[in-house]
Amino acid sequence: MAAESNWSELPKDLLYLIWQQIDNETDLIRFRSICSHWRSSSIPPIQHSNILLSKFPHLKFPFNFSKCSYFLIKQPPQQQQIALFRPWLIRVTQNLSGKTKLSEFPLLPFDLTPPFQFSLDLNRFSLLHLGTNFIIDFKEYMFPKKVVAVTPLILAILLDNNHLVLLRSGDECWTDLLSSIQDICVFNGWIYAVEVGGKTAKIGPEDLSVQLVVNRVLGRPGDIKFLVESEGELLLVDIEENFYFDSSLEYTFEDALTIHVFRIDEKVKEWVELTSLRDKILFLGYGCSFSVSASDISAVKGNCVIFMDDVFENSRICDNGMCVFDLDQGQLSPLSDYPYYLKLFRPPPN
Repeated sequence: MAAESNWSELPKDLLYLIWQQIDNETDLIRFRSICSHWRSSSIPPIQHSNILLSKFPHLKFPFNFSKCSYFLIKQPPQQQQIALFRPWLIRVTQNLSGKTKLSEFPLLPFDLTPPFQFSLDLNRFSLLHLGTNFIIDFKEYMFPKKVVAVTPLILAILLDNNHLVLLRSGDECWTDLLSSIQDICVFNGWIYAVEVGGKTAKIGPEDLSVQLVVNRVLGRPGDIKFLVESEGELLLVDIEENFYFDSSLEYTFEDALTIHVFRIDEKVKEWVELTSLRDKILFLGYGCSFSVSASDISAVKGNCVIFMDDVFENSRICDNGMCVFDLDQGQLSPLSDYPYYLKLFRPPPN
């Protein structure tokens, strides 16, 4: 019988080869958490994740560039039957110099009693990487609504004039591809872009080929659209607003919002409407959107949409722009009406 191998004694050359195959930030953190020998055999996570951030130095106009990642911290599966702590949704930003910090959600800031310090042993906790986007500040230039990385060398940027542009490493300017775009996302290695009417195209990042995948959304399309991946499927959230004035000449929002959720079927080139999200909860934002199961966040129910940005400018229902739409009830409510959702965005107890 062969003797057991001591993983902590693997040679540095072999550990370095393993590290080079890791392209997931969460896996890299776990890799470095095994032991001091493994940690010393790999470069720090800051340098690893900054590989992408350093690939775009040649633009002719000045800009600031930072990376924003969303993680869900929860109890490991073997301890979830014991309520040791509640799940926590964190937002981590990292700038070009490698400085990393915990960032509150822009529309729901929290107060931290100084000094607020904590450490997380990822061998004791479960960490779920939900999504990543990038923040680019073009000084005296257009403001990007959304920035996603297609590959470590290619960024897709949705500008505030609804133009989709592509920025590739080494280029001195971006390539203008499409206009009238509502939202973009990366799905199966392609860039997907949707217009107001639901017309959807996918773009090959290497050859910039544009393929029409869906011509329109059947029925009456809404005013706002979000793309989000959920369990290997690409979903479209279609939102229709119907504001009207009450006797006090203020906007009334009750029963004035309709949301439909579709999944893409590229074989028949249609957006197929879903009757329910079941236990899924969609977190939608202009910067980043993602999907989480109700069981992952210890929520009572799923089939809801949580808006993390001020999507409804005329609504007084939302808490600082953050609100929940319950697809079962067809109703928009402030985030505070759902304490188990609200706590996700707050710091955990000491």
